[in-house]
Amino acid sequence: MTSRRVLQILLFGCVFLAGLIGFAPASLMGSALERASGGTLTLAQTTGSLWRGSGIALLRLKARSQTLGSYRWNLKPFSAALQVQAGEATPMTVRYVPFAGRIDIDNLHFTLPVSVLEIAAPQLAPYQFQGSLDAHSEHLALDAAGIKGQVSVDWLGAASGLSEIRPLGDYRILLQGNGAALDAQLSTLSGKLQLAGKGSFDKASGMRFNGTAQAAPGAAEMELNELLHHIGPEVRPGVFTLALMPQT
Repeated sequence: MTSRRVLQILLFGCVFLAGLIGFAPASLMGSALERASGGTLTLAQTTGSLWRGSGIALLRLKARSQTLGSYRWNLKPFSAALQVQAGEATPMTVRYVPFAGRIDIDNLHFTLPVSVLEIAAPQLAPYQFQGSLDAHSEHLALDAAGIKGQVSVDWLGAASGLSEIRPLGDYRILLQGNGAALDAQLSTLSGKLQLAGKGSFDKASGMRFNGTAQAAPGAAEMELNELLHHIGPEVRPGVFTLALMPQT
């Protein structure tokens, strides 16, 4: 075989390989996300390519799934960065660290329906909670073990199918991930229903939470009476226990 023939074969091989890489399907992004998150996150209905595409994010826990909205991405291989945008929000910067099997996320911001909480804590389903969850984080690290970093989640326009009051209030959930577990702290921003408490979550046992619920000063306690008694027992006048235990 002549050197010219060898050169032609090598050139064809390079062009073919470049074509495969250039037209890599968007589904590869879903596979990478699923692998890095230990199967907790994946992408469905992907379109475009690995480099510039879109898809619907899915959260999966214990055979249940919840859509997390549509996302667009733009992969920049030379900077090893992925720009991800949820709706019209400011793009997030995502970097995959292959040797560590980790995804780093900067400037995280997305909005989810509150029903996503029922995936992590099925015990919440009877309350028929409504509203939206607005999540922010400066930096997160995600790997097969879990999440590391802090996320601030504002539950806005909170409501319940057990009460005609719309809205009940606005609340903040501070999440602190340490890998295997996720610690949570709940506080009230405003509203007639005052909620507070602390809890934790891990994939093995689920959600554990202890807190209190009460009517805000000056609020019509009679309006909230039925909902408060559904939430839990009255531990002292006007104060009710809000508790979630892992399901066995």
